[in-house]
Amino acid sequence: MKHKLRATLLTSIAAVMFAASPFTAMAEEAAQPEALGTTFEDSLDQKDTDRWYASNGWSNGGTFLSGWRDDHVVFQDGKLKLLIDDKPCAEDKALCSDKPYASGEYSTTQRYGYGKFEVRMKAVKGDGVVTGFFTYGADSDGKADEIDIEILGKNTTQFETNYFTKGVGMHSTIIPLGFDAADDFHDYAFEWAPDSIKWYVDGKLVHTEDGSRGALPSAPGYILANMWPATKTNGWANEYVYPGTTQIAEVDRIAYTLPKRQPGTSVDPALPKGQSVSLMIRDEREPAVFKLGQTEMAPLRFLMEGLNATVQWDAAKHQIVVRDAVSKSEMIFKAGSNVAYVNGKKLVMKSAVWLENGVAYVPLLVLTETIGAKLTRDEATHQVKISR
Repeated sequence: MKHKLRATLLTSIAAVMFAASPFTAMAEEAAQPEALGTTFEDSLDQKDTDRWYASNGWSNGGTFLSGWRDDHVVFQDGKLKLLIDDKPCAEDKALCSDKPYASGEYSTTQRYGYGKFEVRMKAVKGDGVVTGFFTYGADSDGKADEIDIEILGKNTTQFETNYFTKGVGMHSTIIPLGFDAADDFHDYAFEWAPDSIKWYVDGKLVHTEDGSRGALPSAPGYILANMWPATKTNGWANEYVYPGTTQIAEVDRIAYTLPKRQPGTSVDPALPKGQSVSLMIRDEREPAVFKLGQTEMAPLRFLMEGLNATVQWDAAKHQIVVRDAVSKSEMIFKAGSNVAYVNGKKLVMKSAVWLENGVAYVPLLVLTETIGAKLTRDEATHQVKISR
């Protein structure tokens, strides 16, 4: 089911923060772009206001029968509790965004890219109730990407996987659980990579999407957990029936883990500037070539400036502009997007621009083929050399 976040959370796509390279430092310090979130594990004993935000004072509209209220996000007994009830809506609907019910939603303040997303939770049983854990973020063109785990109260012995790319969904799959998700806590997760999304239940792989049913998401997204009452869903969730007492979904743990990199390589600054750059296995703390799926990703600024090209951050347009005088090429990239523009022509890359530790990575072949550079490999030394 497609979701809508508070508008203030969606005003800009996660953009790139560059670390200074051996060749030059970033000049535009006044307008720092947004950084992506990194690995964390939260046991949810209490609210972490640096990482999380409780939705408050608005509604998604449409099929949602509730307004979000931050007093319906409660920390008790070492757990996060998401509530649905008619308090204080029964007295004044305006207090619930003109909806008959109030409910809780908990969202990260940062976006997160490829990696593993985990939740340990207990869902709620009942017609029209949806207990969800998902990511949601806009691509560079403002259209939404989303990856879902949803448990429908009408049948809590199964859960539903889904994903949306640029607002296009219809990739739903129903997975039998073999237990009742409303009876106890269980672990649910999805692992998101450029070429796949894999869903897990209690550590067991239960479903995989490889893009054969539609392009996979590429835009980084906020991590959310929520529960809400549904209406007019054409039988998807059934019509919500309020039982007269507060309904409570419980979440015991949420975690995110960055994907493991394959052996890293770094730029050797000792080589003549503008002629060639070698990428070799070195300290992982340095900018490095690594793989996302089957795509080799190269540190954009470090590599291109090593070949005497210029790299600039355009804060107004939230984009990275690379100009190479030798090949007379211009490349434009946006963080989190797999769409680039090369000499004014649109190029769909195999992987989106990836951010890690303040460095932007772009598919290596996009860079080398655009500027006409030669790429040679030395398997014995695990070295890649890019030369004019």
